[in-house]
Amino acid sequence: MSAPQLTEPGAAGQRGRILDAALALVSELGAAGTPMRRLAAACEINVATIYHYFPSKADLLRALIEERRYGERMATEDPPADPALPPAERLEAFFAWLAARTLEEDAILRLLVGEGLHGNETAQQSARTLVDATDAAVAGWLEAGFPELAVPPPVGSRLVRGALLALVTEHLATGAGDPDAYGRALAAVLVSPPGP
Repeated sequence: MSAPQLTEPGAAGQRGRILDAALALVSELGAAGTPMRRLAAACEINVATIYHYFPSKADLLRALIEERRYGERMATEDPPADPALPPAERLEAFFAWLAARTLEEDAILRLLVGEGLHGNETAQQSARTLVDATDAAVAGWLEAGFPELAVPPPVGSRLVRGALLALVTEHLATGAGDPDAYGRALAAVLVSPPGP
C-alpha cells in the first residue's frame, strides 16, 4: 500500500514535512531515541512549531500511522485477480500482491514493530487497528475472489494475516523473505483440491 504524499503547500505542508521527517527518524531511532528537538532540527523549524501541530510524542506517533489511512485504502482497493488462473495460482498472485503492497511500508512497519516491542501503547493500539482492518479487507477479498476456499473467509483471512506477519518479521529481521514461498504454502492449505 503506497503511502499518500503528506507534503503540501502552506501549514498543511509544514505539518506534512514534520510527519515525513518524524517517520524517517522514528523508524530508524525509535520514539525514545527521537527527541522533539532533533526532529525540529531535521525540519529546520522551532521545536514549538512541532508542539503546535503535535502536543505530545504520542500524538505525533498516532498521526504518523493514522494519516496513512490504511483501513480506508484497503477498503477501496481491489487486488488484481485473473479468474482464468487456477485457484492455487490465483491465491499465490493475491498473496504476492498483498505482500508487495505491505512491504512498501517499510518505515511504518519498523515503527510499529519496534515501538510495539518496547510496549508503546500508541503503537500497539495502532497495530491492533491495522490488524483488524487487514482481517476485514482480506476476508472480503477472499470471499469475493476465492469461492474454492477450503475454510470460511474469516479463517482464511487470519491465516493470510499470519503468513503476512511472518513475512514482515522475516523481512525486518533479515532484510529478505520469499513472498512466493508463503503464497504457495497458503494456497496448499486454503484452496480446495480439484475434484475428480
